[in-house]
Amino acid sequence: MIIKPDNWVHNSSRPGTIIDMFSRTGMRIIGIKVHHFSLAQAMHFYEAVEAVLQKKLAPHFGQQAKELLEKNFNFTLSEESSNILTGSFGIECAKDQFSQIVKFMCGKNPGNYSAGEQNRPGDVKSMILVYEGENAVNKIRDVLGSTNPTEALEGTVRREFGSNVMVNTAHASDSAESYNREKEIVKTNENSLSAIIKQHLGN
Repeated sequence: MIIKPDNWVHNSSRPGTIIDMFSRTGMRIIGIKVHHFSLAQAMHFYEAVEAVLQKKLAPHFGQQAKELLEKNFNFTLSEESSNILTGSFGIECAKDQFSQIVKFMCGKNPGNYSAGEQNRPGDVKSMILVYEGENAVNKIRDVLGSTNPTEALEGTVRREFGSNVMVNTAHASDSAESYNREKEIVKTNENSLSAIIKQHLGN
């Protein structure tokens, strides 16, 4: 589970309250770390979302563009022109939505950067938590709530703290397969805090 960057903009009790809400599931926290997504990690983490956004949003944005053009120029566009709008303007808008998600998670827009820049930890932080327990995925996601906070049930994390589909306060793996993929990207086995503690104890 990831407590996303919008929870760390100001010092507040939100992160602790969110953890409390998930703790009521009876699941055990077996791993925790503060994480700064690099641009490369954010793009890799959300790469499947890009295709979904294009499929779902491009027709919507294309239709909006069609309606605006028809209204402003007072004539009806052909189906061919409508398809061109979806395949050009619609796709560009969907790509921009993906870029906004990436920037939200790491603080940097996708672009032409060197390998070093792409792999440098971002300016915004998240917190990674790993939960263990029977039926953990479903129990955690029930408390998380729907992707769209306005559609999430009352009392869920996203309904209480989310702003919109993108700034929706937290992420949770939707399957064991997703967990195995995502933990490799955010490197749950690497935690700088442990090195700091060991150094302190050594002194």
